[in-house]
Amino acid sequence: MIRFFTLGILILFSVVGISQTLMDEQELAEQEVYTDMNKALKKASEVIILDLSSQGLDAFPKNLSRFRNLQILILSDNQLSEIPDNLSKLRKLQKLYIDHNNIENLFFNTSDDRNFENLEEVYAGYNPLKTIPENLKEIELLMVSLAGCKYLDLNKVFTPLARILTLESLDLSELNLDTIPWEVTNLGGLKSLNLSKNPAIAWDTSLKFLSQNKKIEELILRDNKLTTVPQELKMFKRLEAIDISNNDKLRLDEVINVLQDVKFLSSLKLSNCKIDKLPKNIGNLKVLWELDLSHNDISFLPRQIGGLVQLESFDLRYNHIQELPAEFAYLLSLENLYLSNNPLEYIPDGVENMKDMKYVELPKKTLDKGVKKSVSKWFPDADIVYLKIDEEPKD
Repeated sequence: MIRFFTLGILILFSVVGISQTLMDEQELAEQEVYTDMNKALKKASEVIILDLSSQGLDAFPKNLSRFRNLQILILSDNQLSEIPDNLSKLRKLQKLYIDHNNIENLFFNTSDDRNFENLEEVYAGYNPLKTIPENLKEIELLMVSLAGCKYLDLNKVFTPLARILTLESLDLSELNLDTIPWEVTNLGGLKSLNLSKNPAIAWDTSLKFLSQNKKIEELILRDNKLTTVPQELKMFKRLEAIDISNNDKLRLDEVINVLQDVKFLSSLKLSNCKIDKLPKNIGNLKVLWELDLSHNDISFLPRQIGGLVQLESFDLRYNHIQELPAEFAYLLSLENLYLSNNPLEYIPDGVENMKDMKYVELPKKTLDKGVKKSVSKWFPDADIVYLKIDEEPKD
């Protein structure tokens, strides 16, 4: 009898332990997203992701505290004006989206040490925020977005922000910045910084100053009317990813001349830049793992593209490519290839040696029938998708 009682206790603790475990990103991606509050309340204990965006809410739902296992809460694009105290009862909450609302004060109730103990990401962009409360440092946040908060007092907001010692990712896009605040440079754990839509920034001096931060791995500089990138990018010791998409006047050969000296650069995004021709020096970016050239005007690839031998993901969607050069077959590390929405007719010999291919996206209409028959043989372990013009792949 004692043995059964002990076993029961062990099972009870085991179940409790499981219920307290947070799901990882892969597990979260497989969860149902609830969008109807009434339906969600009927299965409150099962709700992990709740999306109530664009529902005209002017206050947080009163019954939110019933979702004890909620990890992601999306309340974007409503008319919310404040963050209620009872939000702290969502002990498992990891990601909170409250962007595009009417919130003026980003105050979180941290009176109890258990409040927001799992909260890592807060997306508060496009709100009439003026400053950041001092107690935000008590939450171990990894990511904060203040994108488009144009009423922020830039002389005051960055001091409390800099006291969030756990911060790894910061979105300061569309803030009318003319320089990068010194407090941002002092964020010792910062790895990713989004400075998109801040065209007035003095890039040379600002990036030189920012490069003193030794941990930055990703810079997002979209929509900044850039024609090239500053030489100061070479000073970043750990820079791995740069996104300069939506800069339609780039002198790409100059950009590559700078980036080829960024020692650890593995991801480059250049979508929507009105690129009609790739310069030969594209082949100098030999350590790239990811290259995004989608939504441009490229009609052919130079043979030097074959120099990107470490490339694993290559996005060429929405261009004007009819054929690929023979040197394309040198890209033996490719795992994900996106070629839909191109008038592509043929694929060169040798691609059958791309043994690591996992996903291939091809145009449905223009590709030669013989090539289509061969593709499944070339890539037997890959997910092969044929898309019509402007058709989106299914999840």
